[in-house]
Amino acid sequence: MNQTYQPINNPSWTDQDMVGDLLAQEKQIMGNYSIGITEGSSEPYRQVLTSNMEQTARDQFSVFQQMQQRGWYPTPTAQPQDVQTAKQKCGQHKNQMC
Repeated sequence: MNQTYQPINNPSWTDQDMVGDLLAQEKQIMGNYSIGITEGSSEPYRQVLTSNMEQTARDQFSVFQQMQQRGWYPTPTAQPQDVQTAKQKCGQHKNQMC
């Protein structure tokens, strides 16, 4: 895991800036856990990282939801047809890879 998070110390940050920074940190941590899991050669080590990654995913989603509720991270609602199309594309890619 070669990335190091460097927080910015800025006293003029708003709550939105700080929560957005927290969300960025959670995303980076998720990526680092993913690398550690895929490169880990010990099953107990991989299990610990997987458990930590799952908790981080829950934390990240909680931060995202807080931002979304405050209007700081607007996202469009996925239409059912768009969801179905995405599922089909993923299934096609999976079949091509196997």
